[in-house]
Amino acid sequence: MLRLLAIAGLMALQISAKGPDGATIIDSGSTNRPGFRIVVDPSGDAEWTSTSRRSDAPEEQAKPIRKLLPRAAVERFHADLEAAKPFASLPVVHCMKSASFGSTLTVAFGEEKTPDLKCGDGGNGAMRNLIRDVNEIVALVHAN
Repeated sequence: MLRLLAIAGLMALQISAKGPDGATIIDSGSTNRPGFRIVVDPSGDAEWTSTSRRSDAPEEQAKPIRKLLPRAAVERFHADLEAAKPFASLPVVHCMKSASFGSTLTVAFGEEKTPDLKCGDGGNGAMRNLIRDVNEIVALVHAN
């Protein structure tokens, strides 16, 4: 029981450190390239971490990259996330992907997760806005 309380306490600290309204952009990577996670806090703080999809790859602790994103981009992203809720109502668009190079791109926000954003918006305005926002944030984080 004490161990469960300790775990719950650590989780609460992590939530408060990232903020309960933070969103996480997740690129799954593929067998031929690593993926990444970008945690975007409403304050504009973003943290990019490389992830490995291969189960046989040794777990390396990649040093996270931290950036402060422009306020307008972050506010638009969070507003578009709220407008797209519930994510279960967003269209699930299917597309052909290579077995070696295919990956998924999603956003986790609260208890919800978007469908794959790499397959297009399916004619849905909310999906279109999320795709635009995510691509902008990924480009900003990778910019020197």
